[in-house]
Amino acid sequence: MKYATYLLIMVMLVGVASLFVLKRPDGRTWLSLDDILGKAQTQAQQILDESKQQLDKAVDIVNSSDEPAPQQKPSKIYKWQDAQGNWHYSDRPNARGQSEEMTLDPSKITIMAAENTDILKQLKEQQDAGRIPKDLPANMSPTDIKKLVQDAQNIEKLMQERSKKLEEL
Repeated sequence: MKYATYLLIMVMLVGVASLFVLKRPDGRTWLSLDDILGKAQTQAQQILDESKQQLDKAVDIVNSSDEPAPQQKPSKIYKWQDAQGNWHYSDRPNARGQSEEMTLDPSKITIMAAENTDILKQLKEQQDAGRIPKDLPANMSPTDIKKLVQDAQNIEKLMQERSKKLEEL
């Protein structure tokens, strides 16, 4: 059984290696390192271009969020704790019990659009299973995002420099 496995692996290796030696009717080999590296470089460039577009979008979003918001008057919300100890916040008081009224200063509040939170549930499951550390940040401030974008742009420059050096070689 053990030798059959080794034999099968060797046959597969010889088969793949033969693609680098055997020639097609046009005289080129079926497989070459140039083809593999060319495709890999093309895919890497596509990923880099897509990443740059996404980063540019993120920079535009961050830059647009720097504009000062119009002043609003303070608003009231209500908070209460349920039987399980979870805190709830709403614009209406708790219909089933007591609520504490709170006044919010709009200048100290960051409002974000609602998004699909399924990924947060998956993250929680992975953290509970011990596959991800629990001390990861839950959100990032605009300054952290700016720094992340700057770091990504620096990495992009580094990757471009390395690509040029590889092309020169």
